[in-house]
Amino acid sequence: MRGGVACAAVYGVATFAAGFACGALRELALIPAFGPRGGHLVEFPLMIAAVLLIAQRLVRGRHATSAQWLGVGLAGAALLVAIEAAFALFILKRPPEDYVAGFDVTRGALFPYGLAIMAIAPTLLARRG
Repeated sequence: MRGGVACAAVYGVATFAAGFACGALRELALIPAFGPRGGHLVEFPLMIAAVLLIAQRLVRGRHATSAQWLGVGLAGAALLVAIEAAFALFILKRPPEDYVAGFDVTRGALFPYGLAIMAIAPTLLARRG
């Protein structure tokens, strides 16, 4: 696919922007209304909907193999993690152990599930046509 790297970059950056907006909504409205865990649980489907919309727009009108779309999804997810890690660790000055705890599904973290959905969404949506 021509432009695969650009597609992955757009996917990662757009998803970070959506996550930033959802995070602001979570902190300002959802957590006060539903508590910390409830706020995260309400935010998660909103973020997944945003990921699916971004992926749908990305694949529309572009033709590529499933493997190419999977590469775009994986690279986009990797870029998202890199941007988020830089933001959390260097701008917000979160301790590394706190940031890494956000990946621990045994402690209720949802972020890894969202990354998995993000990684496969372009492939699944491209197949759907």
